[in-house]
Amino acid sequence: MAGIRALQKRLGKLEDAGKPRPSPFAVLFGSFDAWVEGEVLPGIESGALDANGMVAVVAALRAWETEGVWNAS
Repeated sequence: MAGIRALQKRLGKLEDAGKPRPSPFAVLFGSFDAWVEGEVLPGIESGALDANGMVAVVAALRAWETEGVWNAS
């Protein structure tokens, strides 16, 4: 019986390893859009962040989010 339990445990780990991992934005803020609305836009409006620079940063990060760069190991 212990062999079967060990095999089930290993199989569970393999199945979990095949699942896509959430991005850091999803983990910390719930979604990428929530991060933009909650952190980036207020920063731009207050002048703490440069609007032109942040547009480029957000575009690059959104592309990484869409391509699943966070899943690369």
